[in-house]
Amino acid sequence: MDLILDRIDSAPIFGNEFTQDFTQWVTNLVDTLNEDIADIEESFNFLTAPNLTAVQIAAMFTAGDFTNGILLYDTTNNEYVGMQSGALVKFTTTAYP
Repeated sequence: MDLILDRIDSAPIFGNEFTQDFTQWVTNLVDTLNEDIADIEESFNFLTAPNLTAVQIAAMFTAGDFTNGILLYDTTNNEYVGMQSGALVKFTTTAYP
């Protein structure tokens, strides 16, 4: 099931006595917000584990870039890796069910 987020139709400021600069700023703001909403929607609808090499995973783990619950795909070893209780663990990919 796809997630669909509402967009902002327009800024109802036209016809009021605002400066051209302010009107342009609000118009740009609405466009930027709609682009951000589209990016968020796409991220949720195509949620995937980031593809990283074993070296990248090790470096990011050492740097403290991961939190418990993250899911990654190790492209070097072709396996899923996650962080649980502060440690990296691999997930088996045996046939389902």
